[in-house]
Amino acid sequence: MGEPRTVALDEAMMRADPRQQRKFDALRHSRHFSEVVEANRAYLATAVPDAGAKELEHWSLSCLPNSGSRRLSAISMARMETFVLLKPEQGGDNAAKAFVIARRSLLDSQLLSDGRVRGKIKGLTWSTSRRYVTAGADQVRINGRYDDLIAALAQEHLAAAAGKLAKDLLVHRVSYARHHNYQLADRVLGRAS
Repeated sequence: MGEPRTVALDEAMMRADPRQQRKFDALRHSRHFSEVVEANRAYLATAVPDAGAKELEHWSLSCLPNSGSRRLSAISMARMETFVLLKPEQGGDNAAKAFVIARRSLLDSQLLSDGRVRGKIKGLTWSTSRRYVTAGADQVRINGRYDDLIAALAQEHLAAAAGKLAKDLLVHRVSYARHHNYQLADRVLGRAS
């Protein structure tokens, strides 16, 4: 009986954390806020069935994480990031960038060749050179503009590959729960306007 109350107290304390509120406010006032909400919503809808029920225990969403100055947000599962949004690079276009980690074995050879994702997933690149230990050898990092990645997540190939990786990781507890930003998660999950 004590566990639900502890979870509720932990959530209340995390929601009241002034550092998390400052990060959320900074993101909310940035030009990339709607991109971050839209992209995270699309990823969770594709890869995490019943995301609200698994929140904080099996996945977390950080807001302006300290792990990189360009990071706008990161969804983590187990001990790794699975979906990250980044500020655009100086001198490039002004859209947020993103990457998703997916199961390479589920992306057929017609989509993957010569270090690039071809054809059906326009504007995206892929890499297997940087690997997360937690995901094992069967992984690919797909990079691009946030809107190109959202469009790709709506396609059968990438949806299945991202979903399979998430399914494999969601059986573990997330290691980054202390960095979860409820204010951003509320927006992404449609709990706040």
